[in-house]
Amino acid sequence: MNKRIAIFGSSKFETIEYHIADSLRFLGNEVEIFDYDAAFSIHKKADYWMRRFSERISVKLCTKIAEKVLAYRPDLIIATYRDIHPVFVETIKATTKSIPCIHINPDAITTFQNQQIFASGYDHYFTKDPFMVSFMKDKMKLNAHLLNESFNQRVHTKPALSKQDAEREVGIDVLAFGSMYPYRTKMLEAIVQSGISISMYGVKGPFFPKSLAPYFNNKKILGEEKSKLLYGSKIVFNNFHYAEIEGVNCKFFEVNGIGAFQISDFKSIMNEYMNIDAKRVSFDTIDEAVEKIKYFLNEENIEERIDLAEKNYTHFMENHTYDHRVKELFTILNL
Repeated sequence: MNKRIAIFGSSKFETIEYHIADSLRFLGNEVEIFDYDAAFSIHKKADYWMRRFSERISVKLCTKIAEKVLAYRPDLIIATYRDIHPVFVETIKATTKSIPCIHINPDAITTFQNQQIFASGYDHYFTKDPFMVSFMKDKMKLNAHLLNESFNQRVHTKPALSKQDAEREVGIDVLAFGSMYPYRTKMLEAIVQSGISISMYGVKGPFFPKSLAPYFNNKKILGEEKSKLLYGSKIVFNNFHYAEIEGVNCKFFEVNGIGAFQISDFKSIMNEYMNIDAKRVSFDTIDEAVEKIKYFLNEENIEERIDLAEKNYTHFMENHTYDHRVKELFTILNL
C-alpha cells in the first residue's frame, strides 16, 4: 500500500484508532495519530466538556489539528471522533481537494452528539450499522458505506493452551466486561438470580446495583490479560447496547477472534459474520439467555461449546481482522 495516513482520533491502547493504525503499519503504510489530548490537553475532562459545549473552543482546536494534519502531507485522512467540528474538513478542503478525507464511526447511533459528522463534508462515511448506512445514503445523500467491526489478531491473541486447560486455570463460568450501565446490569442481575456464577470486569456505570458488588472486579481488562480471561471463561456474556439497531459491537468480533465462547443478543446480520447458525449462540430474551447459559455450562455439552468456539475462531481469523477491514477500505477508496 505504501501510503502516508493521518488519523484524527484517540491514540490510546485498544481504541479503534490504535487498531487501524497497527493494521495500516503492518500492511506497509506510514501512520500518524493526531489526538485532542496529546496535542492540546490542559486537563482531559475539562478539555472534553469545553470543546463539547463551546463552539469557539471546538473551532479553534479542530482548525489547529487540521493545520497539523496538512503539515504532515498525508495521502489519506481518517477521522474517528464524533465531536469534530465541520471546520476541520472545511480547513482541509480549502487547502487541497486531492486528499481523501473520510470518517469511520464505530459506535451506535446514540453517539452522534451534535451531528457534526452529518454537517461535515467528508468524501466518504463509514459506519458499522446497516440501518445507519441506509439512512445516510437514502435520506441525506451522503457517500456512506458499511464497514463492519473487527478484531486485531496481534492484540486479541488466542492463548497457546487448550480451551479446556484454560477454563480450568481461569475458573470463571460466565464473564461480562465493559461499562456497567443499567441496561447491562439489569440483565446480569437476572443471570445471578437464576443461580449462575458470574465475574464482571470494567467500570461502574450510574446506579450500579449493590446486589452485583460481590461479582464486580472493578478493573478494565486489556491486551494479554483480556485474551487470557475471555478464552479461559466457559462463557462470555455479551449483551449489546439497545442502540445497536442492525449491527453488533466490537466485542462480538474480539471474543470470537480470541477463540472464546460467547452468548450475545441475536441480530440477523450475525449469520453473515459466522459460519454457524447464530441462533445457537444468541438470545432474544433474557430468559432465553439464562436457558442457553445453563445448557452450555452443563458438563454434557462441553465438547459442543468448545467446538463452536473453535469454528468461530477459525472463521473470524480468515474473514474479520482489522487487516481485512483496511483492505476493504482501500478497495472502496480505490487506493
